[in-house]
Amino acid sequence: MIKLSAAIIVRNEEANLPRWLAAVRPVAEEIVAVDSGSTDRTVEILEQAGARVARREWTGYADQRNYLADLCTGDWILMLDADEVLGPQSTESLLRFKAAPPAGCVAFALPSRVWYFGRWLRFGGFFPEWKVRLYKKGAARWVSDEVHERLQTAGARGRLPGLYDHYSYDSKADYRARSARYALAGARRMLAAGRRSGRVAGAWHAAWAFTYRYLIRLGFLDGKAGWWAAWLEAGYTWDKYARLADLRRGPKG
Repeated sequence: MIKLSAAIIVRNEEANLPRWLAAVRPVAEEIVAVDSGSTDRTVEILEQAGARVARREWTGYADQRNYLADLCTGDWILMLDADEVLGPQSTESLLRFKAAPPAGCVAFALPSRVWYFGRWLRFGGFFPEWKVRLYKKGAARWVSDEVHERLQTAGARGRLPGLYDHYSYDSKADYRARSARYALAGARRMLAAGRRSGRVAGAWHAAWAFTYRYLIRLGFLDGKAGWWAAWLEAGYTWDKYARLADLRRGPKG
């Protein structure tokens, strides 16, 4: 049977860690964490659970994840965020994987369901979300783009069944704070790519984002949560194009 490392980057995650730790214990031979300056009980909780914890200044998502992966001693790495929690199905799937890993793949995506303002989203194109969370040590590296990090693999990818739970946003304010950062990063990436669209195009893209999520992908079937998911994504889209227009104009004065 292979050795599996459960790996996590953290900062002030004391509220999420008990649930996360309870979920990974049945599948992982070791737990490894990199903390980037927590001021709460994050490190204490991890160490009490038997995790190996390294302290390191924040250098960006991709670099932190690569540093974390290098610390792992398992044959395979299960890298989950603190708000991503294995469920019964994904736990069983990982145990079967450890007993008999499928040949030919160096990384596997798992499906997730998203908790959004008090409800699991089932429509709007949010379910299931497939993300690579399991990969063979030494066969993949994280690379950065302006908005999100992504995993580059030196081999084929596969999929494993079994849902895990993603507790995404605590509130609309939490969403807006994070989406503002993503919008600016996305605008910078578009500017670097030579995109010249501005607010008029932004209004069109925002309207399309809402229509796609809420109507075409049936987000209205998720009730109020589906409406907010579509509306806030439209707001993020508008903000991204508005920031692109500002960047093109340059500093005022």
